[in-house]
Amino acid sequence: MLLFFFNGLLLLLVSNLTYTNNDLKSLISSFIPFREDGKIFIPSHIKHVKLDIGLSFCAPISQQWLTHENDLMVFGFEPNPASVQSILNGSAIGSHHMALEKRFIQKSFFVIPCALGSSSDKMIKFFVTKNDCGCSSLYKPKDFEVEHIITVPIFSLANFFELFPFDTHPVIDYIKIDAQGSDLDIAKSAGDYLRERVIYITLEAEDQQYLNTKNSLAEITKHMESIGFVPHNTSATQDPTYFNPRFAEYIKQNSIIIYQKG
Repeated sequence: MLLFFFNGLLLLLVSNLTYTNNDLKSLISSFIPFREDGKIFIPSHIKHVKLDIGLSFCAPISQQWLTHENDLMVFGFEPNPASVQSILNGSAIGSHHMALEKRFIQKSFFVIPCALGSSSDKMIKFFVTKNDCGCSSLYKPKDFEVEHIITVPIFSLANFFELFPFDTHPVIDYIKIDAQGSDLDIAKSAGDYLRERVIYITLEAEDQQYLNTKNSLAEITKHMESIGFVPHNTSATQDPTYFNPRFAEYIKQNSIIIYQKG
């Protein structure tokens, strides 16, 4: 049995290796709202949903999204407690990254302080780097100085999608992943949900700065193409981005905005 403390909350995790829907709901229900039937609650006025995986400090990508879409809900995933606190406290980094506006928090933006991936365990080591600005990782850094190692909850993206209300919101517009070597593992952890429910996805191709990663551009593209996605070249994103052609007709009738820089 494992105990996990976050922001004054005590979360209890049993030590079996796989999450049931009830297990995961118990873990994250303090951070996001649920319907009575056990699915995540999303208001009817929300027409678009995005996932921001790897928020770093101040969640700048989510801020950009939410500023330009008033019918958007964002679910953010960030295992570094310091980054989570910076977001909830409204912290900013210099003049280039403004704080996430508090008007969005717990209304159209929900941060889940956990890691995503395909680990068979419920808790995993997380390497927190010194003077972190998005360099902490589930993988041990090669050059960044590790300040300390903590243990954080981890579950698969498929686990999360099991709780998602696809009955009312049938698609995910966009997933941005920036997870310091874990991007492809996170995408794979979504299982069939990625090809069936996600229109666009951006992943950071990083396999040089962390030990034992298999997160190269070649590996990412190989996997994404194997599940039906195609490379999507656009000035709106900086990292490799892919489109799901099964939604070709959908995007002709629905405006989908994607953005990822930095």
